[in-house]
Amino acid sequence: PERFFSDDEYVLAYAEYKTTNYIVPIKKKSRNSELSLADQEFNTKISSMRVKIEHAFGILKERFYSLKSIPVRIKRKEDVVKVNAWIRVCVALNNFLM
Repeated sequence: PERFFSDDEYVLAYAEYKTTNYIVPIKKKSRNSELSLADQEFNTKISSMRVKIEHAFGILKERFYSLKSIPVRIKRKEDVVKVNAWIRVCVALNNFLM
C-alpha cells in the first residue's frame, strides 16, 4: 500500500475489511450491540456517496465502452498512473461533450 497511497489517501471498504492506515471500512454492528448514532451517520453518508459514484461510473461506461474493460494489468505504480489518466481523459471528454 505504501507504494500506491500517500499519507492522506485511503480506500472506503466493506465492513468485512480490517481497518488500516489505508482502509476505512463502513461500520458494522456487533452481535450484542447497536451502532452508535455517529456510526449510523457515517454509514449513511458513505452509502449515499457510493450510490452517486456508481451512477457516475455507469454513465461513463455507457458513453466510453473502453472503461468496461481497460486493457491494463496493474502491476506497478506506472500502471495505476496510466489507468487513472485513462479515466480522467474519459471524464474530461464527457464534461466537454455535455
